[in-house]
Amino acid sequence: MVVKNNGKRFVFILLVVTLIALMMGNVCAEDVNGTNVDTLTPTKSINVDVNYEYENDNNNVIPDFYIYSGEDKIEYNKELVSSNRFVLTFKDNSSNGYNITALTAGYISQSQIISDSITFNLKASDAYKLGRDVTADADRLLDFKTADDILVVTTAGVTKLNGKSTEDALEAILNYGTKIKYSNVLMLRDTAVNPIDFAFIVKKGNELKAVIYENGSRSYSYLGTISENMTREQWNNYFKSIKGQNAWSFASLANGWVAGVSREVLQEAAFHGHICEGTLGGYSIVKALIKYYPPVQETLTGGGSPADITSYKILGVPGGSDDDAVLFFLDATIGKTSYVGIDTTATGATENMLGFIRWDAKSLSGDLIIMSFDSKKIKADFKAETGINADAGSLEELKYCTWWINKINKNPEELATFLYEFTNLTEEQFYYLMGTANSVVHGNVSIAPVESHGLDLKYILSLNLPKATRTVPSGESGSLSDEEMKNIGFEAYNKASAIFKDELNINLGKDNVDLGIFTSAGYVYLNGKETVAVRDGLYEIAGATLYSKNLLQYHQALWKPLWFTFILRNPNSDVLYSVYLRYNPDGTWFVGELNGSNVVDIGIETLNSSAKVKAIQKTFMPDKNWNNIQSIANAWKSNPNFDQIMAFLYHNHVCPGVQPGFFITDYIQQNHPLGENESYNYIASSTYCKDDSLTYLLGVSPGMGTYFVQKLPNSDVTSTYVDGATDEGALVIWDNNLNIGRVVIVSFKWPTIDTSMYATSEAKRAAQIQAFIDLYKGINNPNVLENFVVKTSEEKWITAEQFNLLKSGSGELNTMDYIKSLDGSVTKEDLLKQLEKNNNSNTNTNTNTNTNTNSNSNSNVNENSHSSASSAGVSNNRNMPQSSNSNVGDSNNALDSSSADLGSDDGKSYEVSKKSPAKSINPDYMPYVVIVILIVGILVGVGYMKHRK
Repeated sequence: MVVKNNGKRFVFILLVVTLIALMMGNVCAEDVNGTNVDTLTPTKSINVDVNYEYENDNNNVIPDFYIYSGEDKIEYNKELVSSNRFVLTFKDNSSNGYNITALTAGYISQSQIISDSITFNLKASDAYKLGRDVTADADRLLDFKTADDILVVTTAGVTKLNGKSTEDALEAILNYGTKIKYSNVLMLRDTAVNPIDFAFIVKKGNELKAVIYENGSRSYSYLGTISENMTREQWNNYFKSIKGQNAWSFASLANGWVAGVSREVLQEAAFHGHICEGTLGGYSIVKALIKYYPPVQETLTGGGSPADITSYKILGVPGGSDDDAVLFFLDATIGKTSYVGIDTTATGATENMLGFIRWDAKSLSGDLIIMSFDSKKIKADFKAETGINADAGSLEELKYCTWWINKINKNPEELATFLYEFTNLTEEQFYYLMGTANSVVHGNVSIAPVESHGLDLKYILSLNLPKATRTVPSGESGSLSDEEMKNIGFEAYNKASAIFKDELNINLGKDNVDLGIFTSAGYVYLNGKETVAVRDGLYEIAGATLYSKNLLQYHQALWKPLWFTFILRNPNSDVLYSVYLRYNPDGTWFVGELNGSNVVDIGIETLNSSAKVKAIQKTFMPDKNWNNIQSIANAWKSNPNFDQIMAFLYHNHVCPGVQPGFFITDYIQQNHPLGENESYNYIASSTYCKDDSLTYLLGVSPGMGTYFVQKLPNSDVTSTYVDGATDEGALVIWDNNLNIGRVVIVSFKWPTIDTSMYATSEAKRAAQIQAFIDLYKGINNPNVLENFVVKTSEEKWITAEQFNLLKSGSGELNTMDYIKSLDGSVTKEDLLKQLEKNNNSNTNTNTNTNTNTNSNSNSNVNENSHSSASSAGVSNNRNMPQSSNSNVGDSNNALDSSSADLGSDDGKSYEVSKKSPAKSINPDYMPYVVIVILIVGILVGVGYMKHRK
């Protein structure tokens, strides 16, 4: 709700206030939202009672209201009389009557014709009911009030219930009124077609106990210990009780939380799906990288924070969790064209090896730093210190992760290894590694379009680059406590409230549906300390949450400034009133200002003025984040779907380029649904912003070994299937059990959107974004002249060898051309018959030959984390830790022995390990490879099950 003071003189306002007070008698009321109504008599006052389906929400939630006369939104004053009664006062000058709507996150809005007294009986949404009911049941079973602390992990959010996203379930958990902290609710990144699971974990002394609900059920699947100190028998019972895909996710996150891992790491682990050595190793690598090769920044001369001169580009080998971690912490995502990842193990790279280019776009040169974590050595150190073999199984892996956490909490970079440190990388070398879709011309330098080659270690070492020089790290100043961080959130809100009151006579109020709080808190660090607790402060004082779409946390790199933007929208106007604040490391505040005002409209009319936009970036938002903030703010005004908001925040801005990912994801899920034991894999050939929304919503990523990036020249991705479209990439639907799959080429054609009514590129972009939001919501937008097109073509059945070739881009292999060259007449049945024939003809293969053929011996397993079965693309499991290869029970055949470790869950934790196929492999040798896979799988007892959809 936005209520404006129209500038009447103070004496006049005082008279009106007095009249209203006289009319209301001796009612003792708290002004919770709104202003004193600036008007002469007549005025109208109405009593509004709001009863919630869940009664104690009357004490925890404050509703908001819209009042309309015809199409005109009426400004009003709202006063709280009791826990659920309000007095609304507004000027009464309409002959058309009035309509009032009550709104609360998680509840279905209701509207009525205004009378003197109105009662709303609000009904909760289906997702809210589910979240509330399982929370109440968990409280009954775990007794929250006696807990030292509570953690909630859930797939609710992007997942859908009855066709709608389920963020209301998380809102219900917070509204339940327990000791559950806002920052202790973790939303696992998931897809719309996946089940809704909840895990409630309580810490009581040294005890860690959980109750788990799966697949949207109100009846629990598991109740008991989830501690790393459980017995083998208890672990097996836990794993057998969990029917779905999240057993390792819940256990690893719970034990990482209680071990005191950084909440930034917990946040990234929830994005990735679990905690494992790759997650922790990636964090260690990033901390070491920015310590010795920090971003080079401009000398600060104005009121803003220093801008980065350099940017980080990442060369990865998909399949190790560390890839997801470094993308996340550096905010160097695929959609920002900051990551290239294909299987380059044939060049000498390994799965947990990462290359970082610190690129200076001004000097057109860069440093190339190659890092890793020595899994074999680290596990040996762990065993020497604890006597525990980290490879023994999932229960041991939990202890191993706790050991990692204790190490990195003391010295994060201790477990990271610098392998190579080079400088003077040239522009030509840079584009050979990262690829370029178009020609690059700088002065006398001309570089033709070239496909990316990623972490081609053989090429890199052949360059003989000089050694880079490390930066001498500066000491970090003392960090703030969680309470001090929360107070920063309180202080930010109070400062913004005072500004809105002073300049516009607007009271922000709590649970205001039209107030958006945008912030970098929770991603950036302040004096070496994570800032997640700042969000707790904002939640407590404003009632705003991510799940009500009012507390929007922008994905930012660790070193970026801690900023806040408070934004008020009006459903009847394009105006977006904003207040911008930055908290400085020295404890002072920067307050944005433009022409003497601390409140600035950043709506589309402002975007249509180049002069005003330039001035805003100079004095109001000088921290080089103007586009990030205004783009999401203008999209937020239109109430986009929750899954869109989450993708916008991960990408950290909105643009037309991010939009195709939504439509491609929907098309894939509708036209290529997953069957049992199948998983999605994506190989990007045309990379831009849409890859971030595709990553977030399709449930694929480099760290899971399911997202590969081989950027191709534009000439290679011009679609021959849809006129005017682009071949965006290849989708592989892989059957993890049959070890075969099908591949399709995904094409997208942009819609035609009329933006001729606007003068600036910013305004035109905002109009395009609005059109895309309307298209996604199924709303007619008159500016859409021609709709978009998504199409898949060239569906082919492929073998493991062919899949590996696609993932590796071996030699100069072009993914699009290779797919087109495949024999389209080969059927699934053909491949299955051939596999059966090969198996039958080689059943007597010599065991010694099998053993020698296995390129992943025990020592290699310690390094690469997986058995050789994965190298053929067998498993995209994401629910087991990277190293749990041996002594693992087949979860389809539960072991009776208490010494067995039932760790081969079918979900989200085995990242795909792969060995790049030799270019000279003869298809006639494939039967032997198949036999090796089968025998090794039996020997290590690994059960591969369905990947999360």
